[in-house]
Parts: sequence; structure tokens; C-alpha cells
Amino acid sequence: MTTPLLLDSLVRSLQVGSLYALMAVGLTLTFAVLRLPNFAHAELITVGAYVALVVSLFISGNPLLVMGAAFVVTALVALVSHRIVFRPLSKLNSSMYTLILASFALGLILRYTLFLLADRYDLFDKRIAVPLEIWFQNGQFTITNIFFWVVPTSLGLVLGLSLLLNYTPLGREMRALADNFSLAKVIGIPVEQVHDLTWLLVGGMAGVAGALWGIYTWVNPTVGWLAVLSVFAATVLGGMTSFSGTILGAYLVALSENTAMQFLNSWFGLDFSFKPAIPFVIIVLVLLVRPQGFTAKKT
Repeated sequence: MTTPLLLDSLVRSLQVGSLYALMAVGLTLTFAVLRLPNFAHAELITVGAYVALVVSLFISGNPLLVMGAAFVVTALVALVSHRIVFRPLSKLNSSMYTLILASFALGLILRYTLFLLADRYDLFDKRIAVPLEIWFQNGQFTITNIFFWVVPTSLGLVLGLSLLLNYTPLGREMRALADNFSLAKVIGIPVEQVHDLTWLLVGGMAGVAGALWGIYTWVNPTVGWLAVLSVFAATVLGGMTSFSGTILGAYLVALSENTAMQFLNSWFGLDFSFKPAIPFVIIVLVLLVRPQGFTAKKT
């Protein structure tokens, strides 16, 4: 592989890895605090992408406004979904399998609602209308303003979530629920309130991730679903509950999909059509070799 191709693939890996990290920490938060592998997380990402698209097309292409609107609307969608679907099921002491099926059903409802709206208003395969500018270019690779929106924003939000979890009362309550739900409830932690705030955070971060993904690529009703396998691969690498492991896993998945795939194509002629299989292979290998993830202690 030539040096320009290597540098270009590394830049893409950093950019995509930052997006995967932002998507995956919300999924990890859902599993750690709420004990729910939420397959509707993909549709929360798509909702954020569509909110950002509509705002950019009809109000303003300012990236801060686009991301802010995506955060607020998607956070509210996540909260309403929790209140209507997951909270009633939890009060019925539903099994994990029931909750997983409910998340699948919720995801399908959201996805095909978006299909109907996109068809009605001709919003298929659109790019979020944020102006594209080249900030750095040489004979080896090009960096645009999108890179400097995606990477710092994703890392900043992930760092902010980490600080919230470790140094605020809400973060301590969320960690208490993750460690021992029954004991946390006995000592007086407001479980419903913490769950509501958790869903707002999960939805908001998924919404911003969707907005950034739409700026980076395009927007259609399957954009979140197409990315979610890579996001699950990142969370599996982190053991489903480790935030540091999830972030590391996100960059490893992006590196595998871009730099490793470029290497395999250059040296062995492996077609890029095999790229979607990489996260699936990662999930299978991790579950077979080290199901607790690479940053968790073996129990």
C-alpha cells in the first residue's frame, strides 16, 4: 500500500472511529444502566440525521444549530419511547428477551415512519447542507472542515459524558444502578428520574452522531441501521459496559474497516464489497475468544 493511500485511510479511520465512539457510548450506557441491548438505537441515529437534514435545508446550515436541534429532538424521541414502551414493560417484570423484541419492534416503527415521511417530502439520499471547505490539502491526503467538526465534537461529547459519570451526583447514581440495581433502589436513588435522564443523554448523543454522520456521508431511512453493526462490534469489544473499552473498540473497528481493508485490497486483491463483513467477524471472534471484552476483567 502506497504512503498516500495509507495516510488517507488513517484520516478516514480517525474520523469514522470518532463517529462510532459517539454512537457506541450511548448504546453502552443503555446496556450498563438500563440493562437493555437497545436495537432501536440505530433509528435514534437516523432520527438525528433527519432532524439535522431538515434544519439545514429549511432553517440554517450552521453546524452548531444543526447538531443542537438533532440533540434536543432525538433526546425527546428517546424519552417518549422509554415512557411508552420500555417503562411499562419493566413494571411488568418482562424478561430480557421481551425487551429486546420490543426494541426491534420500536426500531421498525421508527424506521418505516421515516420511510413514509422521506417518501412524502422527497428526502431520500440527501446530504446535510453544511458548506464543505478544504482546510488542508497536499499530494497525499485532504482534510475538510467536516473532519474538524466530526472529530473534536465526538471526542468532546464522549469526554463530557465520562466527566458526568465520574464527577457528578447524577453520574454516581447511574453507576450505582449499573453496579447493583436492587441496592441502589433500597438506599433511595430515584430510579425513574435517573432512567429518564439516561434516555435523554442516550438519545441526544445518538442524535448528534446521526447529524455528524449525515454531514460526513448522506441521509436516508436506513443510515442508522447500516452503521449499527459496526457500533455493536465496538460495544462488544468493550464488554458492553466499559466506556473506555467501547471507545477503543470504535477506533479498532474503524481501523479494520478502512486501513486494514485498504491493506487487504492492495496486497491480496480482496474486494471492498467484503467491508460490511468486518464488524460481523469481529463480533463473532470476540464472543468466541473473550466474550467479556478486551478491557474487562475475566470472571
